[in-house]
Amino acid sequence: MLHFICNPLSGDSAGERACRAIEPLLREAPHAFHITRARGEATAIARQLTSSPDEADIIAMGGDGTLHEVLNGLRDPSRVRLGLIPCGSGNDFAATAGIPTDPARALSLILTGAAKPTDYLDCAGTRGINAIGTGIDVDILRRYASMKRLKGSAAYLASLILTVASYAPRRFSEVADGQTLPHEALIACAANGKSFGGGIPIAPEAEIDDGLLDVVIVDGIKKPAIPGAFIKLMKRRVLTLKQTSFKRQTRLTVIADTPMPLQIDGEIYENLPFDVRLIHGELRFYRP
Repeated sequence: MLHFICNPLSGDSAGERACRAIEPLLREAPHAFHITRARGEATAIARQLTSSPDEADIIAMGGDGTLHEVLNGLRDPSRVRLGLIPCGSGNDFAATAGIPTDPARALSLILTGAAKPTDYLDCAGTRGINAIGTGIDVDILRRYASMKRLKGSAAYLASLILTVASYAPRRFSEVADGQTLPHEALIACAANGKSFGGGIPIAPEAEIDDGLLDVVIVDGIKKPAIPGAFIKLMKRRVLTLKQTSFKRQTRLTVIADTPMPLQIDGEIYENLPFDVRLIHGELRFYRP
């Protein structure tokens, strides 16, 4: 039985349109649609669907936020085959995983393909699958949420530009591999996927099945240098910036004197410790 957890409002109602598009293609496949009506409901539905010890096929229909909610509802990710029909405004994890944005093609991967071992992230008990970060990305997301006229990557880029003008780097310490390293940084990101914010390539070399976090920390950049740094970011060259620290490792802890909110798959968490572990190969995900 394929269980589709659908956010009908994701991507300016793209979720609702995707449900209508794939339903005729499921006539010979046992299935059920579970429609979410409120924030957090996808997590509750996923928890209920995985309450038995049997293996389950759970398909998220929405963007990175819906996938994030579904992942956090799974009682035991190792007993789930997880799929995605991308319907969001950004669809960053889908892009990294090679999942088509066309609903019929994405469904074909599920009906004819295999669920492959795929990494995910654990941050102090909260799961993520694309990226976890703190710093300017949190401020950008807050500004993005207030945008009314622009949508998707255009709104994110506008939010980034407006936020950079007033953002002050934050001091924190990076703890990894027995070392404590101080930073005064714009952003610290532990990535499984390659991009966030609707295609901004923060970790262009990341792989979702290599068993390693791509840790990208960009230390304080003086304002005159920000436009050039921004261009390098958009050209997938953020790792060439002299202010960028890049490592691959299985765990990252960030400690600050004052609480720092963080974002997980684009969702903001105010009081969660930044202690990220890579969970390797436990989850099976339908992808090419």
